[in-house]
Amino acid sequence: MKRAWIGPIGLIASLLALRSAPSGARDAERVQHVVVGRGSALSACEGIDASNGNHASSDFPRTPQVVFRTRLGGGIGQAPASDAHGNLLIVHSEPRLSKLDARGRTLWSERLGSEASAAPVLTSSGTIVVVSRDGEAAFYSTAGQLQIKRALPLSDPRRRSLTIPAGNGGAWVASGSELLQLDEQGTVLRKMRARSAISTIAEANAQLVSVCENGDVQVARATGDLELIGTFGGRVPEGAALSAGKVLAVVDGHKWCALDLQTGRVTTLANEQSLTLSGPPALLEAPSAALAAGGFVSIRGKDGTELGRIALSVSNQGLDPSTRGLRPALVVSDRQGAVAAVQGESDALVLRPGGSALRLDDTNCLEPFRPTPTKGGLVFACRSGQLFGVSDKGP
Repeated sequence: MKRAWIGPIGLIASLLALRSAPSGARDAERVQHVVVGRGSALSACEGIDASNGNHASSDFPRTPQVVFRTRLGGGIGQAPASDAHGNLLIVHSEPRLSKLDARGRTLWSERLGSEASAAPVLTSSGTIVVVSRDGEAAFYSTAGQLQIKRALPLSDPRRRSLTIPAGNGGAWVASGSELLQLDEQGTVLRKMRARSAISTIAEANAQLVSVCENGDVQVARATGDLELIGTFGGRVPEGAALSAGKVLAVVDGHKWCALDLQTGRVTTLANEQSLTLSGPPALLEAPSAALAAGGFVSIRGKDGTELGRIALSVSNQGLDPSTRGLRPALVVSDRQGAVAAVQGESDALVLRPGGSALRLDDTNCLEPFRPTPTKGGLVFACRSGQLFGVSDKGP
């Protein structure tokens, strides 16, 4: 396998004016806000950061080994977040919000009003945001103190939602076709509606990109409503990623495509009729990426060519997970081109930039979440409450 080199993927912060806003949604045409920029969290949301590229700002261990194993009571409801120190933020199914240190030990735990409908978010203003199935957004301090709780104007709050940190220090929340912009106090700045159910939200350059399950791509700029930019011309049910003015997505389960946000033009980078591709992608030097492909991780070059393929399970080489009722694999990447991957009933895998792979023994579980980057390591989390901490250092 050729080595994939990582280029920086970041957000460009700009400064706009902000004054205090009345409670409730502001008129979309009059919104003004301060862009704080990207925070210091190692994993700020489910897609790692607001670009949804599953691309870590840290480096994975070069000689990874499991340094701790633990099981949390109450299970885990969503993918964990991690702060700049490698501490984990976890929402439980029972429901609770907990903060754990880098060894998986609980620092504090707070009861939630209802189960979280999205992964916890670490905002650039330093707060923890949890959106719950009772339609509320709760803002917590890093010490676990509830600061603000806001009711959200969502028509069906019990459905799963998408939440990412916003450049203004607040958050974006998507539920079905509804999209909300919150400021750092939880005030609703804008409420918009996409053309159909939203599968991805991502932010860069002070604009929010919404990708619908039917492939439509819309943009919300600093003010105003959603604007249709283009369409992938097929279904995009899993997460898309945003990088360098392009939206990258798996379309119809077999195409790897890029949509230019300036022109709306779609380029098909790969069309694999014999493979079942699935997102969300883990970006390398975009549009290079790691994709789940049946029972494999497929590494794609900038032109879409497959550079390498690694089986996720030793015992079931290339077996399509859909035949066993398993969810597709979940992948994340680091700055050097390493890839971490998980899939139900298989041990976690770390693929080094040079092409060699290391399986981490006895880290399998039925329903894993995407790997979580931490300070100098990774944490593999499971819905059952299992946590496997990985670093270069032994136990």
